[in-house]
Amino acid sequence: MRVAITGATGLVGSHCTATALAAGHDVRMVVRNPSKARSALALHGLPTDAAEVFEADLTDHDRLRASLAGVDGLIHAGAVFSLDLRHARAMRDVNPASTAAILGEATDQGLNRIIHVSSMGVYAPSLVDIVPESPVGPESGAYTGSKIAADDVAVALQEAGHPVVVVCPGGILGPLDPSPDLSDSMAMMRDWVRMRTTAIPRSIRFGFVDVRDVAAVCVGSLSRGGAPARHLLAGHIHSMADMLGMAAELTGRRVRVMGSPLWTITLGGMVCDLVGRATGNKMPLTGETARLTVGNARAGGLQSVDQGSAAEAFDFPSRSVTETLADTINWMHTAGHLTADQAGLLAT
Repeated sequence: MRVAITGATGLVGSHCTATALAAGHDVRMVVRNPSKARSALALHGLPTDAAEVFEADLTDHDRLRASLAGVDGLIHAGAVFSLDLRHARAMRDVNPASTAAILGEATDQGLNRIIHVSSMGVYAPSLVDIVPESPVGPESGAYTGSKIAADDVAVALQEAGHPVVVVCPGGILGPLDPSPDLSDSMAMMRDWVRMRTTAIPRSIRFGFVDVRDVAAVCVGSLSRGGAPARHLLAGHIHSMADMLGMAAELTGRRVRVMGSPLWTITLGGMVCDLVGRATGNKMPLTGETARLTVGNARAGGLQSVDQGSAAEAFDFPSRSVTETLADTINWMHTAGHLTADQAGLLAT
C-alpha cells in the first residue's frame, strides 16, 4: 500500500514510518522539515531515501491535502504535542483544524484506510474504567482540549461511514525518539530516572505503552482489523511508584519515593502558570498537568481499560513494561540523555 504519514519526524510518526517500511509499504513522510525526515530515517537505521519526503506544515491545509495525491492510506500522527503552556494557543488552533483538513481530504478521495492517532488524554482523568464507548472530555487544558476536538472530527467521519480507525495511546515510552529534547512523556521518564528522591501521590495510576506497539497497531490497521474502529492503547497500567521501583531495579540505583499532598500539586501548577505567563519560560509543572494528576489521584487512579479490539486484531501489547523501560533507559544513555551513573546497570 502507498501510505502517507503525517508527523513522520515525531516519536510515533517515525516509528510508524519504520514499521510501515518493514511491512513492505511505500511510504510518503509528510513533514515540516525535510532534513529532520532524513535524520529520523537514519535514527531507525534506514537509508535516507527509503521513503518519499513531502514538505507540508500543519497550518498549510492546501499542502496537507496535496500530500494525499496518489496514496491508498493515511496515518495522521501529526500534531502540536506539548503540556508546555507556551504552546497552548498553537495546539488549539492547529490540531483540530489540521485534522479536519487532512481527514476530510482523505475521505473525499476515498482512501482505503485512514488512521487517526488520538490519545487516552481525551478521557477525563477521573475515569477509572474506560471502554471504547466511554464519553470523551471534559478537557483539562489546551492539550487535552485540542485532542478532544480533533478526536471529534475523526468520530464524525466514522459515523458518516468512512473507514477511519482511531487509536488512543497512553503515556508513550520507547527507544529512538527523534526529538533532541525528547517528547513530553519521554522527558518525564528521563527526569524521574535521574532523581534519587521524588515526591508523587501514591494513588496515581496511568497507562504506559511502548511506541513500537503503538506503531504496530497503526500500521496493522491499514490492512487488517475492522474499520471504522476505535482502539484503546493504554498498554500496562501502573502507579508511578511502581514504575520508579521497576526502573530502580533495572538500573540498580536506589530511588526514594515519598507521598505528596494533592494541594501542593494544584498550587504548584497555578504558580508555575503565573510565572510562565510572566516570563515566557518553560516551567517544570503546568496547571493542565496538575489537573490531570490530581484528577487521577482523587479517583484512585486508572484501574482498567478495554483494549480487547487491539489485542484481538494485533496481539497488543506485545512487549512487557519492563522490556519497554529497559530499552528506553538503555537508549537514553546511548543517546546522551542519561549519564552512565543514572542509567546504572543499563548503561551498556
